[in-house]
Amino acid sequence: MCNAVGNALLLGAQSSRPRRFTGVQSGHPESLLPGRSDGRHACNRGISLGRPTRRKENTVHSLPVSTVSVLVAALAATTIQPPLPAQVAPSWLQVDNGGPPPRRWLTMAYDTHRDRTVLFGGQASGNVALGDTWEWDGTTWTQVASTGPAPRYWHAMAYDSLRNRTVVFGGRAASGNLGDTWEWDGTSWALLPAIGPSARNSHAMTFDSTRGKTVLFGGFSPYLDDTWEWDGTTWTQVAAGGPPPRNTHAMAYDSHRQRTVLFGGNDATGLNMGDTWEWDGAVWTQAATTGPSDRRYHAMAFDSQRQRIVLFGGRSLATTNLADTWEWDGTVWTQVVTPGPAPRRQHGMAYDSQRFRTVLFGGRSSFAGYTGDTWEYALPPGIATTYGNGCGSPALALTPAGNSVPTLGTTAQLALTNIPAGLAFVAIGWSDTAAGPWTLPYPLTTFGMPGCDLLQSAELTGVPVAPSGPGSAVYSLALPNWASLIGVQIYLQGWALAPGANPADIIVSNGVEWVLGNP
Repeated sequence: MCNAVGNALLLGAQSSRPRRFTGVQSGHPESLLPGRSDGRHACNRGISLGRPTRRKENTVHSLPVSTVSVLVAALAATTIQPPLPAQVAPSWLQVDNGGPPPRRWLTMAYDTHRDRTVLFGGQASGNVALGDTWEWDGTTWTQVASTGPAPRYWHAMAYDSLRNRTVVFGGRAASGNLGDTWEWDGTSWALLPAIGPSARNSHAMTFDSTRGKTVLFGGFSPYLDDTWEWDGTTWTQVAAGGPPPRNTHAMAYDSHRQRTVLFGGNDATGLNMGDTWEWDGAVWTQAATTGPSDRRYHAMAFDSQRQRIVLFGGRSLATTNLADTWEWDGTVWTQVVTPGPAPRRQHGMAYDSQRFRTVLFGGRSSFAGYTGDTWEYALPPGIATTYGNGCGSPALALTPAGNSVPTLGTTAQLALTNIPAGLAFVAIGWSDTAAGPWTLPYPLTTFGMPGCDLLQSAELTGVPVAPSGPGSAVYSLALPNWASLIGVQIYLQGWALAPGANPADIIVSNGVEWVLGNP
């Protein structure tokens, strides 16, 4: 029997690429199905594809089309655009309340080679200097060393991604200010026989990955305004001046704009500062005088996924701990209003570029309160949710494969099961409420598919699946790591030939909603 829906779907399935709907042209939902945009499908063009031959086994046959990055092509097309959400803001989430003992004046850096956040030293309650080394893998804190640099606080640390070393300089110990340089390779600490900056505390460091230099500025011994760079062998003073002398400031390297960014601190008169400076490797330039309130003891990290410097907390001149979150895009500071860590100062932060999140640990939340909590600041995670019902006996089913969720930078997968014949595919849409002027779910009874519903708007059809066994297949989609896709909603539904199941010989699955997100 020649059926418009069945033949149109079969045409879409046999196409060399996913088909696109151009909208309702004929005033009838038939034009939402793949084929001609004028509503003239296989049947009313007099083309009959015939009934598929029944098979002894319901083996799924693959289609001669690519199964990867269909969505990417759709997003890039000028005529197929999903409704992008309003800019999704990151949020804070407490992920641990154990691990390193509570402390302040610690330092943190992210080891991109081993995918670990490294924490060293600090000061515990009772003004006890610490010399332990810990690593955070995104799930668990592990103490990895108890020897190495002398116990200290008010030191600075940065990760050299070219040489795969975490660099520590200076700080304060029981004996006074320090001027030593140490490196951590993931296994052991090494003291380097380097002559460089004077002994100091409360300075800041970051790694310029473009030029391969660790950049150090300022500190107290007394108040300093010198800029030094470490290349793994030698310290070189590269500037004297630029930002006014200060300590307890924060720095982070913006790898997108190739600038070291400095904010705030405490000046030689004891006043807090609220100025923003940038170092390009040759010259310091004041970039802003407005933004976060004047402060010291805050922390910063560069979010490379969203290309933003993230700042949290610190202490105001009125000795009030702060709990505000700010972001610097290279032009302006923007406050992100979101619940998060308790007000604090003297905490540590680093950006986990593997998991796309800023990690915060510890600090001092009150005069006597040293903290040991771990927080992460990130865009929301991906979500996969099933909805509606499939048809057939048993019903065609579409579910996340192995609890897969649509995470940026990974391949998301769906399992299509209970496929009765050898041909199946999925359709992708941007809506689960309307397909053109038609309200979803839309019953397909009039197309010879009683009990079956169209559950998504199907801008793309005939999207192939890969056989995974008798009566089953997997749909895979490689998702690019584009932060602008966070929050995009995609609706998917499986289709399959089912000889004899209904007059159309076609059944459909339930729907799956994907909300794209971070890990």
